[in-house]
Amino acid sequence: MAKLAFDTGGTFTDFALLDDTGAVHLHKVLSTPLNPAEAVVQGVSELLARFGDVIDIDRLQILGATTVVTNAVLERKGVETGFIATAGFQDMLRIRNEGRYDLYDLNLRYPEPLVTRANSYGAKERVAADGEIVATLDETSVREIATRLKEKGVRSVAVCLLHAYKYPAHEQRVAALLREECPDIFVSLSSSVCPEMREFDRASTTVVNAYTRPQMAGHVAHLQREFARQGIERQVLWMTSSGGLVPSSRAAELPVRLIESGPAAGAVAAAEFGRIAGEGSVLSFDMGGTTAKLCLIPNGEPTVGTDLEVAHHQRFRKGSGFPLKIQSIQMIEIGAGGGSIAAKNPLGLLDVGPRSAGALPGPAAYQRGGTEPTVTDADILLGYMGTESFVGGSFKVSKAAAEAALQRLADDLCVSLTRCAYGIHDLVNESMSKAAAMHATDLGVDPRSLPMVAFGGAGPVHAYGIARKLGIKRVICPTGAGVTSAIGLIIAPVAVDLSSSLPMALVNWDEAEASRLLDDLASQGAEVVTAAGVPRDTITNSYTVDMRYVGQGHEITVPLPDLALPREAFLAELTTNFTRLYRELFGRTVNAAVEIITWRLRASGAKDKVARPRSSSAGSALKGRRPVYFQELGESVETPVYDHYSLPVGEIVQGPAIVEQRESTAVVGPSGAAHVDAHGNLVINIR
Repeated sequence: MAKLAFDTGGTFTDFALLDDTGAVHLHKVLSTPLNPAEAVVQGVSELLARFGDVIDIDRLQILGATTVVTNAVLERKGVETGFIATAGFQDMLRIRNEGRYDLYDLNLRYPEPLVTRANSYGAKERVAADGEIVATLDETSVREIATRLKEKGVRSVAVCLLHAYKYPAHEQRVAALLREECPDIFVSLSSSVCPEMREFDRASTTVVNAYTRPQMAGHVAHLQREFARQGIERQVLWMTSSGGLVPSSRAAELPVRLIESGPAAGAVAAAEFGRIAGEGSVLSFDMGGTTAKLCLIPNGEPTVGTDLEVAHHQRFRKGSGFPLKIQSIQMIEIGAGGGSIAAKNPLGLLDVGPRSAGALPGPAAYQRGGTEPTVTDADILLGYMGTESFVGGSFKVSKAAAEAALQRLADDLCVSLTRCAYGIHDLVNESMSKAAAMHATDLGVDPRSLPMVAFGGAGPVHAYGIARKLGIKRVICPTGAGVTSAIGLIIAPVAVDLSSSLPMALVNWDEAEASRLLDDLASQGAEVVTAAGVPRDTITNSYTVDMRYVGQGHEITVPLPDLALPREAFLAELTTNFTRLYRELFGRTVNAAVEIITWRLRASGAKDKVARPRSSSAGSALKGRRPVYFQELGESVETPVYDHYSLPVGEIVQGPAIVEQRESTAVVGPSGAAHVDAHGNLVINIR
């Protein structure tokens, strides 16, 4: 079956088409930030116009990753949102919890909540932790709240009542009343969005979902209409933050789970490219136009965490943003991409990012109105990226415009033009190498032992410099590196992650209650996965549980043994799994009882195989030469430029060299030697 994948980025929207003959075709268009759907429709239309004769349009499956949710939160461009909590708890979003990300900062600040104080309401009701109804829901108070929301033009509401993760009846009744009074309003219930313990985290997740839901629903509906006009009737499948695909109906209902969809697709692809290159564990490095993402992939699978934090008030400071209780691939993100703007800071030093020129106006070299110097401008001036071969020559850039923008900054810093450009390039490499080292160290891994899989439009340009700083000796640049996240969508399985909190101490193990909960999760998972066209008998269910010693404040995630085991054997294996992981993480164990807090399911279909994109390149691999600056040599030197697709398998290219794909460019420095392996990957070995 043919698949067409798109990944909406901050600067470019990337496409990968797997046609009915098994060939993969790649494409790239500039993103349209004001309406991301425009770039998607343009790219899909162009691919269908070129390759429609090798596609059965009736069976074509569209796959998508998007920044719509992320941008709505970061740029605070979601809809007017309301918040309903149990009466007395409506200030929950401002009180947060007792955590402080800096104990000694007396002026500690957090991002302003996405819901205003005036739009936060308390519903008169109360359910105790054991399910006892202390106060029956006052339906009149809910109807009064609905009237106020309607008067204010609120389009979406988040409802988070006490203990609703386990006892959702009051939340469900609140939703019914709101829809009676305001039929067009979007209602997000915490018991559906995030049925887990911890009120503030649950509320924060539900609010982000409500804040972005109308926008995502409109985006999904618009694309489905546009695709239907071209004869594509199937639901689009969307990448979630945990690396699985879900149908449009699910994506529109729970957009919070798509907040890291693009980076997740890249990590899925990096894991597969590392595997076929013979590597078990790799460091994934994805650098696009706006940000760079680093992800440690141990033993061929990205690590999936159970929470996430976005919109940090202080960048990279855990606890300073909005917590989200969703499952997501663990990675770190840096505000440094090709469009990141370089400037002189108040101390007179060079800074790069986090401000970005994005797609509009873009880097100065794009000649679309941008005048400030960016990382892309510096890379073009240094010769790392060619002006005539940018995006395969379909997008013309101006070296003169890049030089003019950089010259103003160089004059301001009182340095030469070349030193300014290389300073930008090297500063970005330094920031990313430090972040990668920190990420690997946190996970107990020496980054020098890992090969790097580099992709994204700017990833292979910077991979050599970052690898040298980290002591990494092998860099893998996949074929189609500039659109690897789109390729990851083709590979990824249809999958959904579900969770439910049900505290249960192991000494009070209740097999019937556990089986009931897991069966319910499996039923919900099957409903979502089969809606995407996966046969029920091919679904694989994997279970984990969040566990802790009784009295602790946080949990660790542990695989759940087979419930078919005898009771004593099951509990012994589960206890052993927990104790082993706890000791690995903290170096010791605790003499206390153990309990399960949250139960988790991943229901998934089969993963597809990666295919090598085909190219029409023929003839000599050597395309020409151009001057390229290398700090190791201290000067610009005439450097051979090769076509990645024409390089014979196994032929060694000694650095310095430039190897160009249509969508990206790999820099091979003087200490490197590159070759194309049997799978089409460009492998750079560094001395």
